[in-house]
Amino acid sequence: VPCACAGGSGVGAMTLAFRAGDLVFVPRLTAEAFARARVVRDVAAGAAAGDGEGKQIEAEVELESSGATVRVPAAQLRPRFDQPGGSTCQDNTELDYMNDATILENLRARHRRDEIYTFTASVLLAVNPYKEIPGLYGHAQCMRYRNKHIGSLPPHPYAIADTAYRALFREGRNQGLLISGESGAGKTETAKIVMRYLAFASGQGSDHAERLQARVLHAQPILESFGNAATMRNSNSSRFGKYNRVYFDDAGALVGAGITTYLLESSRVVTHGDGERSYHCFYEMLRGLDDSRLEAFGLDRVRPYRLLTNNGGRAPMLGGFEARDEANFARLCDALETIGLDSAAVDGVLRILAGVVHLGDLENTEAVPKEQQGDDVHEAVPLDGAVAEHAARMLGLDPDELCARLTRRKVAVPGRTSYHDVPRSTTGFRHTLQSFIKTIYKRLFDNTVQRINNSFDGLQARGDAADALRHIGVLDIYGFENLRGNSFEQLCINLANERLQQHFVENVLKAEQELYAREGLPWSGLELPDAQPVFNAIGQVFRTLDEYSQNLMRAVGNPTDKSFCERVVDEASRDPARKEVLRALRPTRKSLPGLSCSDGFIVRHYAGQVEYSTNGWLEKNNDKLLAEFESLLLDSSDPLVRSLGEEDALGSRGGPLFRSISKKYALDLEALLDTLGKCHLHYIRCFKPNGDQKPDDFDGQLLLDQIVQCGTVELVRIMHDGFPNRCRFDEVTTRFKDLLPPRFQRFGTRTFVQAVMSAYDVPGGDWALGMSRLFLKAGQLRALEGMRADGAAQGLRSERLAQILSRIIRS
Repeated sequence: VPCACAGGSGVGAMTLAFRAGDLVFVPRLTAEAFARARVVRDVAAGAAAGDGEGKQIEAEVELESSGATVRVPAAQLRPRFDQPGGSTCQDNTELDYMNDATILENLRARHRRDEIYTFTASVLLAVNPYKEIPGLYGHAQCMRYRNKHIGSLPPHPYAIADTAYRALFREGRNQGLLISGESGAGKTETAKIVMRYLAFASGQGSDHAERLQARVLHAQPILESFGNAATMRNSNSSRFGKYNRVYFDDAGALVGAGITTYLLESSRVVTHGDGERSYHCFYEMLRGLDDSRLEAFGLDRVRPYRLLTNNGGRAPMLGGFEARDEANFARLCDALETIGLDSAAVDGVLRILAGVVHLGDLENTEAVPKEQQGDDVHEAVPLDGAVAEHAARMLGLDPDELCARLTRRKVAVPGRTSYHDVPRSTTGFRHTLQSFIKTIYKRLFDNTVQRINNSFDGLQARGDAADALRHIGVLDIYGFENLRGNSFEQLCINLANERLQQHFVENVLKAEQELYAREGLPWSGLELPDAQPVFNAIGQVFRTLDEYSQNLMRAVGNPTDKSFCERVVDEASRDPARKEVLRALRPTRKSLPGLSCSDGFIVRHYAGQVEYSTNGWLEKNNDKLLAEFESLLLDSSDPLVRSLGEEDALGSRGGPLFRSISKKYALDLEALLDTLGKCHLHYIRCFKPNGDQKPDDFDGQLLLDQIVQCGTVELVRIMHDGFPNRCRFDEVTTRFKDLLPPRFQRFGTRTFVQAVMSAYDVPGGDWALGMSRLFLKAGQLRALEGMRADGAAQGLRSERLAQILSRIIRS
């Protein structure tokens, strides 16, 4: 046992004294992250601080794996305690030592035994197993967790969901579940697990309730098909954020639902990286439609369509998904029918998807002479007539009008009110076509979400009755991203993660310390991160981007992506706070090929620094479609396509309007945080154990990075050293009044609480009385609840009660 120990709050920070033979962890730059070792010679107290002259004191340790003796800085040693029999801790706050190495080792050991869930007080950590674990979910498990307090059963999302469900009625306050983690960590699956439990908990008391539950559960596969895609990190990555609300009446029955979505990555419809795919729905349609319907849509099951492949359609579609796509297409059609779409309406949705696929193949590259291919030619781009016919037929458009508007543009004659047509350049044609495709798909996605929400309307309360309903919200939002190529979408995604991480810091870690101070409890405090400089830097990027995007649409000056980037970097360099988090791009071997210093910038996020390429940002930031294409949609013979047009955009013929995507996203994010601020929040942190999505593979270094980045070490430290359970005195008196005879209830609430603790011999170090609350170590509240349920008051001896009563009277 070490002579003295104080758990470190992260990598490196420990002030310890060790004796020869002590068990320790030593950091290693391997997939294991830490090596097991024994201290060879005593390490004096204070050695971790150095020798007073800036030189680190080294400790001599023997590695258990090889027997080799190595010297490492004493500050890097983590004390280790081997659990007897290879046992693990279901709650990290129960670990003997509080440091990153012991938390990681506990998660590793539990992952090896398929125990993928671990508590940290009331926060659930979930390590993605990348495989099915028999018996872990289902009706029997739901029954097992119903009305059970956290900690009374093994860690599970059902425990978090049940806690939120019961708190909804006990506290009369809306509840929120925040499910966070990197892409591929399992957030979407965890959200579905939680939603299934909430549907179960609400019961099935009527046909109405059963229909509503069915629609709530069937909404998820629809959103997955239209909003998820295969990426390098995740074969089912959510490319949008969503906040699911489920409403309950006073009896606990599910009576309504609603879905709010955030920032669909619309650029994925027209381009995606190598080894990735566009949205699932396209591939599911190609695999699931029978031959006759494919022919009617003008589609071929195996043709390498440009939008669905890489390398301009010259590469085959990414394989390995065929069976899943076919099964998911049947699931999608069933789900669409469940939310109220008949077969004709489902067919209408599929026709638009087919039309989008055909639009991607419009350009006839074979008609361009080889010597001109790749050039920005200023003459009408040749189109494939057969493909144009298919696209127009699927979208209810006139093929000649479609081709004319894509290949030619109207230019005002100076000094006159007339216009003349000029050919679009090759680049202009491609930008216009991509904008049209992205707009159609994004609006179809929004329309589908609206249909899902409309399907709930007929089954839920309205007006004042609806306002009085309580709800549980489940947030499933894209994880932090650091790809080889990061663009505008990644900056938006990472801003959301920054805000949610800071929300966690302020509402859990910072609030915890402030509560201890207010209640008069001793606490030394921890230094917590402040992300405000990052928010300020990104906010200024968005404001500058709006200015440049608007000037581009109004043809003011000569705004370009490069000049925008240069101004962002220059302004940040002259601001003392912003220059610490945003700086100029310095291309390295890991950067995208061809990037120069004026093509992007670097932002230092809580999860590490990210290189962003600003190419195309000025156009990406504009959500407004050209008026001639709005009128094309509004003139469609297909009712669904016609509904995707926007009447107000037709007023922009005199000058294209600008609608900022970054501004809308920032406002939506603020509204989300405001909503979360009004809820009692519950947290589920998802982790990816390896980068290859393989089962039974644990990359300790990868997981360690995630643990440190998301504040798990600080959380464990606070919850272990502090009191994770707390109740107001009046709540304790109400809930546990039966634990003492009635004569004790004449005393004040604080005195009554003290009497309960004394009567049941709760160890003095496991509880503390603040100014208004009882604070308890992990597990003690569960013990009190158990005694209340067992009627423990009957077993108290009269002499024990007399002693307590006498002590109260004397005080």
